[in-house]
Amino acid sequence: MRTGMMIALVLGLLAVQAQAQPGRPGDPRFERVEQLRKVRMIDELGLKEEQSVRFFARLSEFDKRRRDLMHERHEMLNKLEQMIKDNADEKELEKMFPVMAGLEQRMAEEKARFFASLSDVLSVQQRAKLLTFERTFEKELREAVRDTQRRRMRTEEQ
Repeated sequence: MRTGMMIALVLGLLAVQAQAQPGRPGDPRFERVEQLRKVRMIDELGLKEEQSVRFFARLSEFDKRRRDLMHERHEMLNKLEQMIKDNADEKELEKMFPVMAGLEQRMAEEKARFFASLSDVLSVQQRAKLLTFERTFEKELREAVRDTQRRRMRTEEQ
């Protein structure tokens, strides 16, 4: 049933004409995937109503900080890419390594801080399930996108 739901979601997502930047908040496709993610989390973690409210408030804050850090990382990678294209001096390139490592470390620290903050909201079992949830959800989403692409290719061939 999960795969069927994912396929239906992806088909719907592909049909939507995005007005915002794809893959970002404000993009209807992004918002739909986020809604599905939340519904699946409630189901997978077995969240009660009060838990859900507290958990999603913290998750929302964490997601915003994570997006900000990912945006910063993306900008730094763009800068590094431009430096490479411009044949930057090796010393200048070398300066970027600790910057990138620092960003990666901040991202890891943010995730650890978020996870630690959940000990008063989620049980040990729920936190363990949360650790595996993202990987499973992303895998199912990728599979659903591939299935949709295969169907589209078969339809176009006919």
